[in-house]
Amino acid sequence: MIHRKFDGLKFRRTFIGGSKREELKKFAEVQGVKEDNSECDWLEYRRMLIKYNDDTLNIILSWKYVFGILRIIFAVLTLLISFSNPTISLFVLGVSAIFHTSFVVLKNKEMKRLSIYNFSLDIINQQTGLTLSKN
Repeated sequence: MIHRKFDGLKFRRTFIGGSKREELKKFAEVQGVKEDNSECDWLEYRRMLIKYNDDTLNIILSWKYVFGILRIIFAVLTLLISFSNPTISLFVLGVSAIFHTSFVVLKNKEMKRLSIYNFSLDIINQQTGLTLSKN
């Protein structure tokens, strides 16, 4: 499996080439026009795929980190408020549950993205006949 570590938090996508249209155009140029992928520049495609996946994984990990902190803060806040006002603590518990659910969804999304990423790099290694590292 691929393990990535990122320096900073990132919450929005940075497209290759500056815009989504340019990113799609660059991927199309690298893939070529034949359906059997005989014109595909696999090494350039691999480089762009790694850049794309690193960007999306960094965003998912950043949001997962934020939701992980918020779910703990609101769970502790629920315990503290429950002694003085149980009605408000139920509302805060609901908010904590939403953050926990979001955290779990992002955790599953991260695992799915890593699995697809790993599979894609294996396919590229098979197509090129090279044994390229996944990092």
